[in-house]
This record gives sequence, structure tokens and C-alpha cells, in this order.
Amino acid sequence: MSGTTQQTRPQQPRQQPSQQQGGAGGGREPMRAAPERTGSGAVPVVGVLLALCLLALAVALVQHALVALGVIGGPAWPQVLVEGVRGTAPATWMVPVGVVLALVGLWLALRVALGRRTRSEIRLRSRTAVSVEPRDLARLASSAARDVDGVLGARSSADRRKVVVRVQTTGEGSVPGAVQQAVAERLRAVERQPSVKVRVEGGDR
Repeated sequence: MSGTTQQTRPQQPRQQPSQQQGGAGGGREPMRAAPERTGSGAVPVVGVLLALCLLALAVALVQHALVALGVIGGPAWPQVLVEGVRGTAPATWMVPVGVVLALVGLWLALRVALGRRTRSEIRLRSRTAVSVEPRDLARLASSAARDVDGVLGARSSADRRKVVVRVQTTGEGSVPGAVQQAVAERLRAVERQPSVKVRVEGGDR
């Protein structure tokens, strides 16, 4: 009688779902933050100017074509312009004017190509791209100010660098300092801390 031997493999411990997928906190790399949204800068202004110039040129060409076809009477506008310039002698004032116009055109081109885009959002301290607008900071500041004892009312204005809180108080001298501390604490989540200024309004100063 021949005997058979069975080899058993050691069982591997089953991994929990959280271990297989990297867990909720430590295994995965944090999500890369998206770039901040920026405004259009000077592009709309230059675009409008170019569009107006092209529109004026198109109107002049259409009027010239209608005159040439006999649809309307009168001299063609491009022809009037050419006749007005014809025979003009060079003058010394043309050189500085031409240089100034060339510099203005170069400045506009560089302003559009290399100018900084406007930024209106404020990044928060987060692994993901979370941002708020200045008006949201103003709402947070006003809410924090109203929670301070001695504050009768509060309204705020904000931009990317500063927050101004205007409060009506009961007249206690310690209220402005408490408001500034409360607002700064409420805005701790902001990536770049804005400066906080508190102004007391009304007759309770």
C-alpha cells in the first residue's frame, strides 16, 4: 500500500478592504491641487479696440463698394481719406508721434501677452483645490463679529489681502480687539492670511 502525502500551503491573512485600496487616509497620495482660476486681464480691452477698428474698416469698405456699384451717391470714404493725405509734406512732428504710437502698440501687445491675470479667489488650506471669493470672506468676518459680546451689528468688505469689519458696539473699549481676534480665528483656514481691520461706526465709538 502506497501512502500519499498532501502538502498544505499556509493561508495568507485576508486583507481588509481598506488595506487593499490604500485606506481612507494614509495609503493614497493626496490629490494634486488644481491651478487657481484667473481673470482675463487686459485681453477684453484690447480685443474690443481691435474689434472696433475692424468694424470701422468694414463699414468704410462696404460704403466704397456701394459707391462703386452706383447704389448710393457721394464720394467714397477711403478715397476721401487718400485725397486728404495726398500731397502732405513730411514734418518734424511726425517722427515723435510715430514713435509714441509704435510704443503704445508695443505696450498693448506685451500687456496682453505677458501681463498678469487678475485673481479674485482665495485659496484655503486643503489638499485639494478649494477656494472662496472675497465676498465669502466678508460674510465669514461679519458672522464672526456678530458673535462677539458687545457687538450690535457688523458689516464687512474684503479683497485678497485685507478684510475691513465695521461694527456698532455698546461702547466697551475691548470690543474691537475681541472682534479682530474672532475674525482672525474664523479665517485661519485661508492659505494666505489677510490683514483684519476693525472700525467702530456710529455714536457708540
